[in-house]
Amino acid sequence: PEQGVLLVVDDNEMNRDLLSRRLQRQGHTIVTANNGREAIDKMRSQPFDLVLLDVMMPEMNGYETLEQLKQDPDLRHIPVIMISALDDIESVVRCIELGAEDYLFKPFNPTLLKARIGACLEKKRLRDQEQSYLKLIQAEQEKSERLLLNVLPK
Repeated sequence: PEQGVLLVVDDNEMNRDLLSRRLQRQGHTIVTANNGREAIDKMRSQPFDLVLLDVMMPEMNGYETLEQLKQDPDLRHIPVIMISALDDIESVVRCIELGAEDYLFKPFNPTLLKARIGACLEKKRLRDQEQSYLKLIQAEQEKSERLLLNVLPK
């Protein structure tokens, strides 16, 4: 299974700790934030593979946080799984439309949680790989263009 550096964002300390411990047992490295603003600050200062973001938070809720993340060119590539006690299809739809990768309901089914996180991490790994291949191809293309310019008569 894929392992990664995960950011758990929840204003409820008990929920945050419970989820963090469960994810650490699965081999992930966990960083926590208790609100959206703190989450964004932490994301700007270190790389994350995945964010688990609670929908209902004071000050800056999960929707607003997600929206800000997806508007930031440096952060928008990081997958976000929304978590909520709201078993509400409208909330799910809204999160997916705002760019969330997935949505999980509390209390978590441990097997589902593990599978969804694994799938998100695998997808991110493949996307990252694709990006590095594209950069490589671009660099090679530029190199061959320079070579051609040097070889061709002026």
